Amino acid sequence: MCVLGVLAAIGMVACKSRTTEVVVFHASSLSAVLGEAAEAFQKANPQVRIRLEPSGSQVATRKVSELGMRADIVAVADAALIDKMMIPSHATWNAVFATNEIVIVHKDHSKWTDQITAQNWPEVLARAGLRLGRADPDTAPIGYQTLMVWQLAESSGAYGASGAQLAERLKAQCSKDHVVHDEAELLALLESRSIDYAFLFRSTAEDHHLKILALPPEINLSRQDQAERYQSAQVEIRMKQGQGAARVVGAPVTYGLTIPSRAPHPDLAARFAAFLFGEPGRRLFERRGFHPISPAQCRACEGLPAGLRPLVVSTATPAPSTSP
Repeated sequence: MCVLGVLAAIGMVACKSRTTEVVVFHASSLSAVLGEAAEAFQKANPQVRIRLEPSGSQVATRKVSELGMRADIVAVADAALIDKMMIPSHATWNAVFATNEIVIVHKDHSKWTDQITAQNWPEVLARAGLRLGRADPDTAPIGYQTLMVWQLAESSGAYGASGAQLAERLKAQCSKDHVVHDEAELLALLESRSIDYAFLFRSTAEDHHLKILALPPEINLSRQDQAERYQSAQVEIRMKQGQGAARVVGAPVTYGLTIPSRAPHPDLAARFAAFLFGEPGRRLFERRGFHPISPAQCRACEGLPAGLRPLVVSTATPAPSTSP
């Protein structure tokens, strides 16, 4: 074969093997399920590569809204963040596709691991010498949702004297070194035996085979029928750069997804989102400990891709309030 023929053949192979990269900014708690979903999607679409970039959910939205970074999909662990951080300037729709719940997690090395129960956990977690970790509420929803769980437990009256001033006492149990950016870092502290206990999403706890202490629906942020009660918990966080503190009001844990207005590959992003919202994606989410919402619910629907319309229904339910 002549040199020109060889070069042409090489060029043809290069063209055939060229892939398009779809970038997904997402909450750390979605890492495992999105990794599995990306692998399945890529097998069916070999010319597409899904690049996952995990972080705290606030960080994921700020990458787009404040730093101007390009992403094809943004998926967060509090759907309200898309409403507040991205719509209307950086996105036009927001699909709520799954729920979760907050649980207490520990391991064999954790102090009093064999003594803690659903009734005595406030007393055990406040004991001297116990190392408790939490996520920063300014960077990840699990950070402010943990504080909300503590507030709700304190106000429930279900834990007697050990529930008094519980939120402040548990804050005091978290040293500065044990307040981290997102759930992945919090999990790493537990796995490395740097802390004894943490509050994580059930999906993460099940995925990593951690010891789980379930909390009642009145405080675990899992149930829509408890939404009014959850609203009694409030946390102040830094929402947007250059602005003062914003007040986040308690609400059920909901995951939201959008395709930013400046997404480099919106059509491919919509195809991957359709995979997540469809039956194959729902099965993956269920297996990983999430509760998929089917069909997904669109809070803001302007510009929803046509391919997603059979999988998403419009809802008039307002987003949980976040106010300055």
